[in-house]
Amino acid sequence: MLNFNLTRPQELEFKSIFERYKRQIYTQVYTIVKSQYAAEEITQEIFIKLWLSQDALQQVKNLDGYIYTIVRNYSLNYLRKIASNARLVNELQRVAVTGFNNTEQEMQVTECRQLISKAVNQLSPQRQLVYRLSKEDGLNYDEIAAQLNLSKHTVKNHLMAALSFINSYLTRNGVNPTLVVVFTLCNLF
Repeated sequence: MLNFNLTRPQELEFKSIFERYKRQIYTQVYTIVKSQYAAEEITQEIFIKLWLSQDALQQVKNLDGYIYTIVRNYSLNYLRKIASNARLVNELQRVAVTGFNNTEQEMQVTECRQLISKAVNQLSPQRQLVYRLSKEDGLNYDEIAAQLNLSKHTVKNHLMAALSFINSYLTRNGVNPTLVVVFTLCNLF
């Protein structure tokens, strides 16, 4: 998770908060979101918020309650976002396929996959590898980073750049932007 090289008293105090609450926060988040990956990400976001608001922490009388509230809010916001994305995907799928028969849909999907393949082939070798490990092999950022001896941040940047390029490529080649959004949200590219 986070690694600290601390020298100032305020940083030492934050380190003690981190050590005291890291497992508790992760466990509480995981209990709510039911995803190890999301729990790790949300836990990091919470500690970043705590780090950035160190001065305000001095005023907090009940740190347990304060942290519990942050955990609950971040976790519920994550669940709301997931639910919203699911509703959006369902609506976009409904809109995107209205008026097409199954044969036309299959042709469009096949054509999109061919365009995606062409776009992937135009990526740099490193981005191609990161993309394929993520989308074809189903590895997460940590697994890809370990396999390629890269930082998680570098893996994320490569994947985001690859997806952005593929999105642009599809749009430039006449794929309906609604279908691009559906493909993105459904992790089809």
